[in-house]
Amino acid sequence: MRTEQNVLLAITAGLVLVSNLLPGDGVEYDRAALAHGELWRLWSGQFCHWSALHLVGNLAALTGVAIVAGRTIRRWLALLPIAAPLLSVFLYFAAPSLERYRGLSGLVALLVVGAAIEGGTVGRLLAVAYLGKLAFDATTGSPSTLLPEGIVIAWPAHLGGILLGLLAAFGFRLSAAADGSE
Repeated sequence: MRTEQNVLLAITAGLVLVSNLLPGDGVEYDRAALAHGELWRLWSGQFCHWSALHLVGNLAALTGVAIVAGRTIRRWLALLPIAAPLLSVFLYFAAPSLERYRGLSGLVALLVVGAAIEGGTVGRLLAVAYLGKLAFDATTGSPSTLLPEGIVIAWPAHLGGILLGLLAAFGFRLSAAADGSE
């Protein structure tokens, strides 16, 4: 089995475990709980969801990006365990009004950047479609059908994922230049 498939399966297993075995309010990104030292939430908030439908939607997006971009985003998938707490730290400082967050969509946004950069034409088309959906939702005020009533889309998580993706691309480029492989 290919490395990216193993990573995807491990992430999926973790998502299902966290989302279904632990109470969401004990593992979600919770600004006040983080301020009181509950640092596990830096990771777990990215992997728990508001509902089963929300989990399925995020898994479908993750799987879709991995399938479309294939082997070209192997190193991007490997970033997810590192990117999860970085995204939470971004949310903590850049989105002080975001008190609670659950979901994988910020990390999916990071993978979409990877697909756009390394996935060829199909990856770029995927990124355009993704950005189009985000723009449509933002401009129409359309709530996600994956989220329970009263829960709104956490735009800062998507933005943070995109910014982390751009930083990763820059880091990969610097690493390649240092190795002389560019």
